[in-house]
Amino acid sequence: MTRSFFFRSALLLTIGPTSASSQQAGILTDRYDFESRSGRLPLPGRLDEISGLAITSDGRIFGHDDERALVHEIDPHAGDVGKRFAAGDPPITGDFEGMTIVGERFFLVTSGGLLYELREATDRAESPYRASDTGLGRECEVEGLDHDAREDVLLLACKTTASARDHLVIHRLPLDPARGRLEPILVPRSQLSEHGIAADFQPSAVAVTPTGTLVLTSATVEALVEIDREGNVLGGVRLSRGRHPQPEGLAFGPDGTLYIADEQNGQDARLTWYARLSPGEAGP
Repeated sequence: MTRSFFFRSALLLTIGPTSASSQQAGILTDRYDFESRSGRLPLPGRLDEISGLAITSDGRIFGHDDERALVHEIDPHAGDVGKRFAAGDPPITGDFEGMTIVGERFFLVTSGGLLYELREATDRAESPYRASDTGLGRECEVEGLDHDAREDVLLLACKTTASARDHLVIHRLPLDPARGRLEPILVPRSQLSEHGIAADFQPSAVAVTPTGTLVLTSATVEALVEIDREGNVLGGVRLSRGRHPQPEGLAFGPDGTLYIADEQNGQDARLTWYARLSPGEAGP
């Protein structure tokens, strides 16, 4: 029997400028060669609509689709998608748009801002879960989730927002509700064109880089955008539509490898990865 419950928290956010210090720690294009992938794994039908990607501290990769709280373990080196476990039996349904892993805790979020916490389980098992409403659904269509260990907050990227339409918005939810509300990171859309990225960029995933900057991807314009913690755009990368037909998941491995998950969009769903360049290979 599933044990589910809603719990109160102080995960309340307002829109305003962030006071975090800028992290000028290199540009994504200097650290990865996006013209030469390191590997690609076609994903099976059960992940045709993969929507989120997350990696454990020991490098194991998990993904989920966008209709059920069903988590799948992916082993790209063995070329296999293995066990699956779920929140609920049958799995909870919803528009799931992101996942992150914090220690033993798995977090999934819906586009309406419902946050689910569960633990890893054995193959085809049901995992007890708890759920909370972040309250973001009234102003933000959530599409992207990651954990920022430096500040111990969950990052929730908005695909669209009811306000601040001239900015991309990333909300910051403390894992410790006693910390109270934090202001989100605002990214001026006007800075996107300076890096060759269309101003109508709509985030589909967010991830913290090994150097502490943040990266957003968009399924609508097939691109990556790197920002600092003040919301300044550091760089942008247009992705090949043939290689990345619909990027929906984004994660960095412990060794710095960048993984991108693409939903089926006229092609097979796939997981693609790019190894971090060595210092001698990196650009200036």
